[in-house]
Amino acid sequence: MAKQYKALQPVGRFQKGDVVGGLDDAQIKKLVADGVIQEVPEPKAAPAKKTTGDEK
Repeated sequence: MAKQYKALQPVGRFQKGDVVGGLDDAQIKKLVADGVIQEVPEPKAAPAKKTTGDEK
């Protein structure tokens, strides 16, 4: 899955909290360095629930 970035403040057509897309790598690097956007961490998979057979 491609990295996603969230706007920390309004930038271009994006408002604070929006997922930012359609930018080239240079724009992304500059906005991250300026603190305008941040990378959204990928959700971690939930651990599998172990079943013992005793549950009803």
